[in-house]
Amino acid sequence: MWHLQATKQTLAECNVPELTGLPDGISRWTGDSIGELRQRIRTGGVEPGMEDLDKKLCCTIDILGACSQRAQEVNVALTSVARLRENKSFRLYLLTKNHRGVGILKMGVKKLFVTHPVTRSLVEVDPLCVLDFYVDENYQRHGCGKALYAHMLEAEGIRRPETLAIDRPSPKMLGFMKKYYGLSAFSPQVNNFVVFDRFFDGTSVTERGRLIRAASPSPQNENAPPSSSAIPKRNQISKNGEPE
Repeated sequence: MWHLQATKQTLAECNVPELTGLPDGISRWTGDSIGELRQRIRTGGVEPGMEDLDKKLCCTIDILGACSQRAQEVNVALTSVARLRENKSFRLYLLTKNHRGVGILKMGVKKLFVTHPVTRSLVEVDPLCVLDFYVDENYQRHGCGKALYAHMLEAEGIRRPETLAIDRPSPKMLGFMKKYYGLSAFSPQVNNFVVFDRFFDGTSVTERGRLIRAASPSPQNENAPPSSSAIPKRNQISKNGEPE
């Protein structure tokens, strides 16, 4: 059985375990799906060799969350299994290479009050937010971050990346958004979230100060969580880690 004994200070120094049974690629996890995986393992609903996948998966998420905390120099880890279980609406995209986790991207809807770049007044909005984004230093500048982000956009049904809010983006993250999505102009917000000026394109403000967006031609709600699950099932794992 896999056990991880580490303090918050040393967690980022731990090696991520091998995720036997989880194909390389990108998979999506929530607090519920991790619990369902554990239950499926207990009832023998996974392939041989995957009996401790839930424990190794939890260790991987906690370690990468601690690595992200260290890289961003924040006081607490933004990503952990405990946080996913506390808020069931959060979803975590996990990138694996050589059967080991190398990147995470955590998404969730947040109620925010942001300053409108034109009126300079506070408006209320509930955007889908990038809450944590990290790729192992050994895998940066190899297209891994772009692949992870692009996968998330497709899975979440996001056609316009500017409609996302980003929690406390680092200079590296801001450079990433400018390079790949042409997003750079934004007004500083007191809550440390970044919403680019183009976030407000096609929006209006109600009398109560709520920002509303014109209906998208896409039938999918941009803020709705994807309906599929990344839980490994017997004979149901595809090459990219998503269920078939």
